Order: sequence, then C-alpha cells, then structure tokens
Amino acid sequence: PQYYVRCMSDSWMGAEAFLALSFHNLILPQRHPPHTELLDLDPLPLEALHQPDYIKLYQNKFTHFNAIQTQAFHTLFHTDHNVLLGAPTGSGKTISSELAMFRCFNEHPDMKVVYIAPLKALVKERIQDWRKNLCPILRKRMVELTGDFTPDMRALLASDIIVCTPE
Repeated sequence: PQYYVRCMSDSWMGAEAFLALSFHNLILPQRHPPHTELLDLDPLPLEALHQPDYIKLYQNKFTHFNAIQTQAFHTLFHTDHNVLLGAPTGSGKTISSELAMFRCFNEHPDMKVVYIAPLKALVKERIQDWRKNLCPILRKRMVELTGDFTPDMRALLASDIIVCTPE
C-alpha cells in the first residue's frame, strides 16, 4: 500500500478506522486537459443564418463569422446541446451566444433566454446594445435583473430575454 487513511471520531472515544490504499493501477487524467483544436475551416458567411432579420443584425459589421464562431456554429444554431465556450476577450463569444439565442427563438419561441454576465457593467453593455439593435429588429422584449435593478414580476413574465448577473 502507498497510502493509509485513518479516520477518528472526535465525539466517540475509541471509534477509529484504518484503511490501506494502493494506487498501483490508478490512471490519472492529464495534468491540463487539452483545449479543442481550432479547425482550419472556411469562414461561414452570414447567409448561413437563413433568416433576413438575423442577417440584418450583422450585415454592417462583418460578412463572415470568425474561426471560433464558424467552428461552434452548427452546435449553437442547429442543436440544443450544452456548450461551454472559453475564448479570449474580443474573440466573438457574445455573437456565439446570440447564435444560441436564435436557436431558442426559432425552436422554442415560448421560452425565455437568460443571459448571465459576470459583471453589472457587462449587463449594462448588453442591455444598451441589444435594446438598440437586436430587440427592435427581432421584436423581442428584454429586461435587466441585477442587484441594482429588479423588475416587477409582470415585466419578467412579459420579457423574452432576461439579462442578469449571477448574484
């Protein structure tokens, strides 16, 4: 045995257990699991969205999705699979989240989208941007839910998008 575990009770006198453990055949995961390799894909054009309103949101900003958005596009826009997307600042995570929102709007129109941002400042940024662009074009109602601002229940029920902090 390589390790010994000894358990003692602080409430019962003489209550003690001793166990020898062997990790001889133990297989540990790699110290740092590798990230998903970025594939050498041709960038997807905006037309991959197949809906004029969605295309209108981006047509004055870019013509093709970037490499990260292209790689995640199918899963985000065409499936209901969970996605954890970790990427550097400015790499297109917000647009990727919008692709998942479009999936929800298309396939589950009676459901609400909850967008969680780590900071109130980022919530304010999303509220300003989406209130100016996304909400009018897609005819969606949005509400902010942070420690600073709590809407009434009627506003929450009437909204399509809830932008909040985790607190």
